[in-house]
Amino acid sequence: MYTTELAAKTLEPTAVEDQLAEDYASVLDVVSRLEQALRDGAWRGVRDELDQLVSAAEDMWSTLSDPDLDQGDDPSDVGRPFMTPTADAATVHQLIAVYAQPHAVGRMLYPTSLIADPHLRGAVENESLQGSRPAEEAEAPRLLEPAAYPV
Repeated sequence: MYTTELAAKTLEPTAVEDQLAEDYASVLDVVSRLEQALRDGAWRGVRDELDQLVSAAEDMWSTLSDPDLDQGDDPSDVGRPFMTPTADAATVHQLIAVYAQPHAVGRMLYPTSLIADPHLRGAVENESLQGSRPAEEAEAPRLLEPAAYPV
């Protein structure tokens, strides 16, 4: 995707900043699918998406976790002192605004107007207009419309 490469070049994120933004965009992706499943009354899908939400949250947690507590598969993590990741919140926020665009909930929470760099914002908007989003997410979610939820 062109915009992710442009975002990396423009924002110059650290590996941790990029990973945090990717992890959170994955959470937004799952929440978008969960919302759609709820709207459709696809209860098995809701359950599946909840399982995916737990996995996506665990991935982000791992990015921020203490390796001593994680006890993952990498034996070199055991005993290594935990250092709070160095990540600039503004950079992560800008990356999320870029990475969230393919996801319905992401577009609602992170509109392109939040992208500070005008060249990057224009590229993201242009990519969206060219139809790079999946068809099922082309329309923004109707989360606040009462008619969308049967009573």
